[in-house]
Order: sequence, then structure tokens, then C-alpha cells
Amino acid sequence: MLWAGRYLIVTDHYRTGLGILKALEHHVGTLFSWGGSHAERQAASTRFDTAAVKLLAPIVAHEMAIADGYKLGFFQELYQGLTRFELPFVECQRLAGAHQRYIDGVHLAVLGHKLHPYFGTYAPSRVSHLELFGTWLSQYEGPRHRVLDVGTGCGVLAFMLAKAGFGDIVATDNNPNAIESINRDLMRRPSRPPITPILGDLLGPGDTAEDLVVFNPPWIQGKAVDLLDTALYFEPGLFQRFFDQALTRLSPNGQIVLLFSNIGTLLRPDLPHPIEVELSKGRLKLLSKLERRIKPKPDAAGKRRKTKERVQVWTLGRESG
Repeated sequence: MLWAGRYLIVTDHYRTGLGILKALEHHVGTLFSWGGSHAERQAASTRFDTAAVKLLAPIVAHEMAIADGYKLGFFQELYQGLTRFELPFVECQRLAGAHQRYIDGVHLAVLGHKLHPYFGTYAPSRVSHLELFGTWLSQYEGPRHRVLDVGTGCGVLAFMLAKAGFGDIVATDNNPNAIESINRDLMRRPSRPPITPILGDLLGPGDTAEDLVVFNPPWIQGKAVDLLDTALYFEPGLFQRFFDQALTRLSPNGQIVLLFSNIGTLLRPDLPHPIEVELSKGRLKLLSKLERRIKPKPDAAGKRRKTKERVQVWTLGRESG
């Protein structure tokens, strides 16, 4: 029924919804390969998501009105004006996971403390690129007055910059939930860091000259379905817009720092490299490039899969003349 586009409502037990989703996942796997190429995995995920959102759970008084259902703070906060409604079962699961992450927090060794990402806010699940950026910060000897953290997400780079002694940090994001997330984390700190979150596309509003423009862009070219996807996939034109804006905001001796990976090239070697494309235009020059092979997490058997993926920190400056 879900596959045919019809809606279903779970009315008895939470485990009923889990069973239906598991059956749907198996059915998708018979038609599309979950373990195939990147394109095949994306196709499977898209078809699963399209059908799964039609499985609904009844919500009454801000909790799932089924046996063993959830009662979550996010229900009341995000759906204040509603007392009875239906919500996709998978959305209830996302809310449950996001609420638990928000309450527990995510400890980041590069900061030495937790962040508490708000619902709908991207938080990194891997830290290799953050550790490499920490190495870059330890070697940086330039001015630390003004810095712009573009597409800040949960704000981890902004907090790293604050820890490194930068005096005025503007953190932008086009996701209002990310701005809310950082504001809440700023209030949690015993001494408020010099971070100003601003809602806006890429560099956001303003014409100030920046010593640094830091950007951890999405690494894979593809279709972004929602705001969280924009942290993972970029569509054509994103890097062009970023570099155009950055060149209008960069101080004469300022630097652009990009946290990147070769994963996009490994998946799609036929696509042009967005940073190399910009460098070929002659507006910017490469000042340095740090690179480190990632260390994959061990699987259930304790083994680590081999990978050619490397995380990178590119530093660019204005081309003289």
C-alpha cells in the first residue's frame, strides 16, 4: 500500500510501525541495491523515503498515541498549536533521535566540551577533518580579529575559532534551526565566546573586511532534498557563488580556508573539482594544502575497511597583480 502511494496509520504498537518499515526496506532492496554504487544507494534511499513518509502515527497531547510510543519535548515545542494530528512514523523516529542527542549533547574532543545540536541542525559524525583543521589553526600566524564561518551548522568551527583566540567570529547559516542551536549553546557556556550567529545564505549580509573566511562545504555533488542534505550535497553553482561573495569580503591579505575531502572525486571522477576550477580562473592562489587519510570506524567485528578517502584543508589567498 505504501509503495502504491496510499497512506497507513499505525494504531496499536510502536513495534508494528518498525515491522512495516523493515518490510519496506527489504522490498526496496529487492528493486534497488543498498550496497551498490553511489547512484544506486541514492535511488534506493529516495524510493524508501517517498514511501516511508506515508506511514503515519497518531499524535495526541504531544505524544505518540500508540503503545510504547514516544513523548518528546520537541513535539510540544515544534507543534505547540496542535493537540491531535498525524505525523510520519519516520519523522517521529528522527524527532526521538534528535531530542536524545540534544539532551545528551555531542562531545567533541577538538573543543573539549559538548555541543547540543537542536533539531534539524547538522552535526558532524566524523572528526578527521576537524582534527586537521585544529592542526591548521595551531600553525596559523595571521591576524585573529575578524573571521567568518560560512555554513556553520552546529557551530563547531566557530567554537574552535573562539578557542584559538579569534576576537570577532560571525557564524552564518541558511538554516534557522542552526542559528537557534548555536544561540542555545552560547547560553550554556560559562563565559560567552565572541560568536555572532547570523541567518543568511553563504556569507550572509554585510560588507566588512574579513581576515579569514572559513567554509566546510558539502563534499559531494548531488541533489539536496532538505536543509540537512545541504550539508552533504552541493548543486552546481554553489562554489561559484561562494567564491564570488568571498572575494568581495576578503581583506587584502586575508585567507579563504576550506575543509574538504576527495570523496567526491572518488565517487565521480568525471566531475570537475570545484576548488581547482576556481584556482584555474587566476583570481586566487593556493597558499597551502594539508591532507590526511581518514581512519574509518571499525565494523562489528572490529575490522576497519580500507579507503582512499582523504580529508583536506585548502588555504587560498588573493592572486597578486
